[in-house]
Amino acid sequence: MRRIRIIGRAVLPALVAAATLTSGMAIAQEKGGEIIIAQTSNPPSLDAMVTSSQASRNVNMNIYETLFGFDESIEPIPMLADSAFVSADGLTYRIPLREGVKFHNGDTMDAEDVKASMERYDQYGATGNMLDLMESIEVTGPLEVTIKLKEKSPTFLRTISSPRAPAVIIPAEEAAKGPDEIEIIGTGPYKFVEYVPDSHVTLERFDDYSQDTRYDGPRGFGGKKTPYFDKVTFRIMPELGAEVAALETGEVHVVERMPPPAARRLESNDDITIHENMPWAFLTFILNLKDPPTDNVKFREAVQVALNMEAIAGIATGGVFNLHHGWMYDGSNYDAGDIGADKYNLADIERAKALLAEAGYNGEEFVLLTDSNIEEHNKAGVVIAEQLNAAGINAKINLVDWPTALKIRLEDTGWNGWTLMMGIEPYLGPVALISTLAGPDTHFNEADPEIDALYAELSAAETIEDRKAVFAKIQARLYEIYGIIKIADVGMLQATRANVKGFEPYRFPRMYDVWFEN
Repeated sequence: MRRIRIIGRAVLPALVAAATLTSGMAIAQEKGGEIIIAQTSNPPSLDAMVTSSQASRNVNMNIYETLFGFDESIEPIPMLADSAFVSADGLTYRIPLREGVKFHNGDTMDAEDVKASMERYDQYGATGNMLDLMESIEVTGPLEVTIKLKEKSPTFLRTISSPRAPAVIIPAEEAAKGPDEIEIIGTGPYKFVEYVPDSHVTLERFDDYSQDTRYDGPRGFGGKKTPYFDKVTFRIMPELGAEVAALETGEVHVVERMPPPAARRLESNDDITIHENMPWAFLTFILNLKDPPTDNVKFREAVQVALNMEAIAGIATGGVFNLHHGWMYDGSNYDAGDIGADKYNLADIERAKALLAEAGYNGEEFVLLTDSNIEEHNKAGVVIAEQLNAAGINAKINLVDWPTALKIRLEDTGWNGWTLMMGIEPYLGPVALISTLAGPDTHFNEADPEIDALYAELSAAETIEDRKAVFAKIQARLYEIYGIIKIADVGMLQATRANVKGFEPYRFPRMYDVWFEN
């Protein structure tokens, strides 16, 4: 077996500087107080395995932890795992576990908990194909599990590090339960107190939290985490204007999504700090390949050709966006260059009408699914509907709340297009992104055999160069089937009260290593 030596990896100078700065400020850090974070929508679930919702992840990643997690460089580091040893053939992963890790119920984590949790994820996990390659997981010691794969996967540790719908570790007795039937028990720095839908989720500091002392401080999703607040409350406030007003009065301390006009108005306010989180997400428009008229590829191409991406993104984001056709961020390791650029942001109404005629479209209703909780979603939906109507498509908007939208889009019928911000997937790289577009649970409801084959090839690729070459083929294929349409790269503005110290924008609001300045 060869050991995955992640802890000893050299860190970027910026991370070293950040750790030095954090340790230099440690004197000012004091425990106490209740921090209140405003977010627009209810978490659909606090069963972290079964949901990929950002509203849930905001809360859950302060409660639960995984075996491995990503650092700021999007590389896997051990969290609840001590390390990993991989066999020469790449099929066996022996994973020793950290000692003395406590669950929120007071029990100590052991290998049986890990085995039961991973098997539960294999059955119910929202990233359905995350553990497809896992043949078995066995307890090989009180604090050790061994995972055997069906075939070699160089990206396996990256795969199980994904926080999209995280493979969190929970007590074995909870892992025996079905989706949304568990008690909310994790190993993280804060423990669950209560959830009142449409009102709040309350957490409190877990005083028996087992810090990961291998690190100097937080590292992405992992590292050494220090909970300072007595309580952390996520307040559900669907109206962004109300969130901003509550921030100004000090009723809330953090606003997860700050409207750009409000941010511009408040940037000179000494009591408030504005934070930019860019790039944050892809703004996308997903088409249902099973329900007419979007079961016709020529119709879907007409939708792609008709859309003016700049107009959609400009209105949806208030100007915090970047036009880019690629299915990885512009300039990132996996940027596939100009592939698909000639099919992006065309806004060609006449060509769209010709494609609709070729598709035999006769004015059938096009149901555009969007939600009332995420402003970018519903604003984009309104502009898209206007543009499609201008091209001769009978587009009708179905505006529901976010949890309802998530349920409807799982149905084979009843919707044709769905507005979605994809945040965590492109951030994590091509394997995470394409995992949502491959297999039976693909976002566009019907598997594409070519995408599936390329996804398997991508997952098996040994190097970044190999994965980049495969991903270029995937991007080309996405611009052939038009199952998902890229609108733009978008950012997110956040805001805190000025006395909130240590807060840094990230993929979720990390409420550890954050404190109130007295």
